[in-house]
Amino acid sequence: MNKTRLLLTLVFLLSCPGLFPQVFLITEPKMEFDGYKLTIKYDLVNKDQSDNFFIKVEIRNKDGVPFKAKSFKGDVGERIKPGNEKVIIWVPQEDTIYIDEDVTVELLGEKYEKLFNKGSALALSAILPGLGQTKISKGKPWWLAGVAAYGSLAGGLVVHKNYLDTYDAYKIEEDPMVRQDLFDKSQNQLNLSNALFISAATIWVANIVWVALTPNKKPLQIVRLSANSLPGNKNWSTVLSIRVDF
Repeated sequence: MNKTRLLLTLVFLLSCPGLFPQVFLITEPKMEFDGYKLTIKYDLVNKDQSDNFFIKVEIRNKDGVPFKAKSFKGDVGERIKPGNEKVIIWVPQEDTIYIDEDVTVELLGEKYEKLFNKGSALALSAILPGLGQTKISKGKPWWLAGVAAYGSLAGGLVVHKNYLDTYDAYKIEEDPMVRQDLFDKSQNQLNLSNALFISAATIWVANIVWVALTPNKKPLQIVRLSANSLPGNKNWSTVLSIRVDF
């Protein structure tokens, strides 16, 4: 069997001072196709070993149309940690793809930057609704929601105490008409106190859910590494192009 090989060697440092405070390094990615499977080897170097990366492979035909390649295995997809000797393997036949033309193989690396500490923001919103959003938005007055929540809670407590006093008066009152008025008043106070409690709880829960659902990461930058086969060669060689998307 004649072997078709793709070899790609690249040292590329992603660095954009001012816009992107952190850098990562993809070093010496190599691609090799033996006629059956495509093997991609690369190193992913990053200062913080706890960072996660999204690694994706795109394969297109000579007209730029992407193949529906999904059966990649190895160090590909979400939550890829930095490290050496990363390997991605793709067998075209597993996706019912049979390549008989020139193709472009692209390795995409994406790093995410934390925008805020979600645990801290949740704790702040639990103490004072809106305070977590204030931290996330860098100072916008979402904390006013906390004033409304505590105001509703305080109002509910005051009205509930009035309800208890009115109901106690109702129980000892002997005049039927006055007794009925006291009962109706106590029920109105009870309904109002419950509404205030529910309002406070709704503000609290809504703020906590809001913070919990707010994504605390954003795309930092994508690096595309392309290896293009040259037509007319018995063995494929490569032309390298680099595109950085912001």
